Amino acid sequence: MHVVIAGCGRVGSDLALRLSAGENDVAVIDESQKKLAKLGDAFNGQIEVGLPYDVDVLRLCGIERAVAFVAVTPSDNANLMAAQVAMKVFNVPRTIARLDDPARAASYDILGVEYVAGAHMVSTVLYQQIIETELDFHVTFNDPYSEVAIVDLHLGSEAEGTTVADLEIKGRLRISAVTRRGTTFIPGPDTVLHADDMVVAATQHGVLRKVKKYLVDKKPRLE
Repeated sequence: MHVVIAGCGRVGSDLALRLSAGENDVAVIDESQKKLAKLGDAFNGQIEVGLPYDVDVLRLCGIERAVAFVAVTPSDNANLMAAQVAMKVFNVPRTIARLDDPARAASYDILGVEYVAGAHMVSTVLYQQIIETELDFHVTFNDPYSEVAIVDLHLGSEAEGTTVADLEIKGRLRISAVTRRGTTFIPGPDTVLHADDMVVAATQHGVLRKVKKYLVDKKPRLE
């Protein structure tokens, strides 16, 4: 799989090294030769010094055969322009741009550019670790402002003998799997739950207050 990455900061370099280690064909663009050099000998892909939206530089990186293009420079404007060039000029099947300023999200949406909102994601994780201490979050769905996430629920003693139907909340929390003593299975509504079960659920943020009595509180709360 050929992937072109624009931006070789912490995010871009980490992504490039991971993809390269997975035997993908990776090309990285950055305006700074110094940043590109930090990829080191572990990186076996291509590097090019230049602007992320420069058509000639993109061609040197094999953009015409790329299956994905990622723009993760520090500039939202540059990322948006680069993603647009990849989409409209070179018809790259998948383009993703970094977005730091949430106020620009509407522009990305209007232009049909898929994005990852870094600042919002970090603040969401911090919020979850401070407030929603019982939940281990796996992912927030595609839209970074979505209210739905996949979480682990570690059941405590209050959950002993309850059923999946007892724990679910219509339209707000749905259980998809239960892990018990090392075995994972898909439950039905009448499945009886036990203390120390690990439950995987799709849930809206803020639902914790309705189910927290059933959960193990693993971290100290802030007073």
